[in-house]
Amino acid sequence: MTENISLPQSPVCKIYIVDDDEQQAHLMQAMAKTAKLETLIYTSSIDFLSAPVSQYDIVVLDLQMPEKDGIEIMRDLASKNIRPNFILVSGFDERVLHSAKQLAESKHLNNVTTLSKPLRAKTFISLLNKTYNDCELKRLHDTAEVPEVQNLHKQADVLTIEELKLAIRQHKLVIYFQPKICFNRKSLQGAEVLIHWMHPTRGLIPPEQFIPLAEEHKLMNLLTEEILKQAIQEHHKFIANGLDIQISINLSAQNINDLSMPEKLEALVKSNQIKPESFTLEITESSLMNEISESLDILNRLRMKGFLLSINNFGTGYSSLVKLYQAPFSELKIDRHFIMRMTSDTEATAIVKICILLARELNMQIVAEGVETEETWNQLKKMGCDIAQGNFIAKPMPIDDFINWVKKESNTD
Repeated sequence: MTENISLPQSPVCKIYIVDDDEQQAHLMQAMAKTAKLETLIYTSSIDFLSAPVSQYDIVVLDLQMPEKDGIEIMRDLASKNIRPNFILVSGFDERVLHSAKQLAESKHLNNVTTLSKPLRAKTFISLLNKTYNDCELKRLHDTAEVPEVQNLHKQADVLTIEELKLAIRQHKLVIYFQPKICFNRKSLQGAEVLIHWMHPTRGLIPPEQFIPLAEEHKLMNLLTEEILKQAIQEHHKFIANGLDIQISINLSAQNINDLSMPEKLEALVKSNQIKPESFTLEITESSLMNEISESLDILNRLRMKGFLLSINNFGTGYSSLVKLYQAPFSELKIDRHFIMRMTSDTEATAIVKICILLARELNMQIVAEGVETEETWNQLKKMGCDIAQGNFIAKPMPIDDFINWVKKESNTD
């Protein structure tokens, strides 16, 4: 059954209420009306899936629907690349709501929040009003330009592998440093290297926009070599300014499939008269999924040559405990996915706590990345975490700015 409330003719954001319980659906509709928001009610999931839903619309979705449940609805919409703004509701189990939220994120669906039934009127009205305003602002921003201009921008934004190869050869990639701070003394422990691309027309491009391109075209070994060379040069500048700190560098799956890499890195640091112990090499769990015997060969030789190893994004990869058991890691870096949810998600907090206890038992150093607030900092400190990294401390910055930041912080203490 579908009940339509006439909406304005202008292309405003629509609000869909999808719930097989007619009484509950009308109750939510009445709540929406108090905020002067009009809604479309769908008590049939099959009917709803035929609705003209857009990315600017809001879908208040009950997970327990008789024909197709809320999980199936999200799957169907994602398969059609329809990505509205979901408010997931259920009276069944909070764990199911929590897991449904993770499913939405994994499919790149925008999940605004989850709500347990019975709904609190004041909370629901306030949430719906804020979400509607946010969606309208996004729609107005996105439609500010005519489609032809938007398409031209998209075409101009495409990066090519030829451009990236040229940038590496011409040393147009620059490294930024993000501080890593010890909890117990609130002192500088090290810095993670983050690579950026200084593009001639687009300016500074962040790594997430070109690293996938490098991985797709098997360019990571060349890119990593460039990063290491720059990091070694900057390390000399750190030493000249009295900063003997750990420098963390990310390695990809392609790096740890190159059996000659340990010898290459050793030769590189020795020729520059730098101790291997000055570098921590961060490896994500997912990069260890294939060819584990070769990976362990390389990782063990790296450790024997003095390099420190960190397992990055811990908790998000396949068979995490097996990788932790097999490889000679000296540091465990808890994924930001859990750290950034700690203040609002008790299950994320529990996972962080377990990671810290596990690392402590294995005599590993513990790093939390994605520390964005003082509240998160205080929680992690109370749990016994060793090191924090995130925008609450400082954003990534060029080396001169980094050195000035350290001096300023030292004078403040």
